[in-house]
Amino acid sequence: MSEPVKPDDVLSAEYALGLLRGEACAEVSARLETDEDLRASVEFWQRALGGIDSPEEGGDVPPGLFDSILARIDDEGMQLPGTRTQRAEAASWREISPGVTSRVLHIDRANNRQSLLIRMAPGAVYHSHAHDADEEAFVVGGDLWFGDLSLGPGDYHIAAAATRHPPGRTVGGCLVHVVTSLSH
Repeated sequence: MSEPVKPDDVLSAEYALGLLRGEACAEVSARLETDEDLRASVEFWQRALGGIDSPEEGGDVPPGLFDSILARIDDEGMQLPGTRTQRAEAASWREISPGVTSRVLHIDRANNRQSLLIRMAPGAVYHSHAHDADEEAFVVGGDLWFGDLSLGPGDYHIAAAATRHPPGRTVGGCLVHVVTSLSH
């Protein structure tokens, strides 16, 4: 089974980066003799990518360069189609009570749901509250207590709509993934 034909802009970028091998490289090299558009595209990519693998003489690649390239790619929406990525270092945490912070991961307005990370410092307590919809909690790390119910890493807990549980508390601190209603 043969490989699918790649568009010329992809081939020219791969050629300029030296990614093509064997027959594929030979075919592009042969086409460069007669195909002005392909030649112009390869020259564009060679100019654009020329300094990537060779810092200036005696220079080092600046620390954090790769991370800044990834951030720029993310900022420009170059993620997997139909996906969204939040980088940990760019996370926005907000305090919801003393020793308890949250980070919104996703909001689903159509279903009135949100996905959160809740981080509790050692000894922190989260107030008791009622649920207008099912509230799911998955303990990623640490300990979480609801009254006498002890939850640890990997434990899953669901509080049904129209219920109220005791305050959540932790002895050593915890990180919990919570899926709940937006009006929580």
